[in-house]
Amino acid sequence: MPYFLISALAGAVLSGISLAIFAPYVTLRRISYMGEALSHIAFAGIALAMISGLNLTFGAWMFVSIVALGISWLSQKYKIQEANTITIFLSLSMALGIILISLKQDYTFDLASYLFGNVLLISPSELWALGLLNILNIAYVLFFYKELFYLSYNPEMSKVFRIRTQAVDKIFYLLLAANIVFNLKSAGIILVTAQLILPAVTAFNLTCKLHKAIFISVIVAILSALGGFAVSFALNLPTGATIVVCQALLYTLSFIFRKGIR
Repeated sequence: MPYFLISALAGAVLSGISLAIFAPYVTLRRISYMGEALSHIAFAGIALAMISGLNLTFGAWMFVSIVALGISWLSQKYKIQEANTITIFLSLSMALGIILISLKQDYTFDLASYLFGNVLLISPSELWALGLLNILNIAYVLFFYKELFYLSYNPEMSKVFRIRTQAVDKIFYLLLAANIVFNLKSAGIILVTAQLILPAVTAFNLTCKLHKAIFISVIVAILSALGGFAVSFALNLPTGATIVVCQALLYTLSFIFRKGIR
């Protein structure tokens, strides 16, 4: 197998794992729309980085992180519905991104690449970055499992038991932003959104326990990446879209085993 295909396969698997680790928490906290919104908001971050000459990934992550923390702060301080705040930021960011890119006349924006990504173009440095991000994700979940459990199931109860979750919550949004931005180039908006939802809902069809849901979510992401990559290679189909179809098929199959395993 050519080296670039091995790199692409590794990238698809690492991408799936990094997002699948967060998928159960995103689902339990009912902020699945946040993942989709942040991937769109990254559009403005990319445009700002392009205009300012910053690294595109770093610039987009900085912008998305600031917006994510801003959404969390506004929602908590002014009791604004999170969905409304996200919609406002999403619309504003997309508009800002379009304006900034239109000013960069020597740049042609590839919408298809932004939507679907291209895992075949993943570089060795990006593979290392995804690997390190996965290590950071796993360390974060293991170290703050109790705090994340309360944040996901009953944030108010954490105050009763004096469990400090504010800092953990901020780190959650920063890491969520990083996982979305770092996967955007190879996966694209559509696959990033799917991998923040489908592995988790599949897992929760099979178990009610959080630690098992995280494990199953990761397994679903790996199987989908391997299966989707194989099918796309054999039939010459878009890799990202094929992975999403595989995840949807596994989600459908999970209903067969739902009653027996729960």
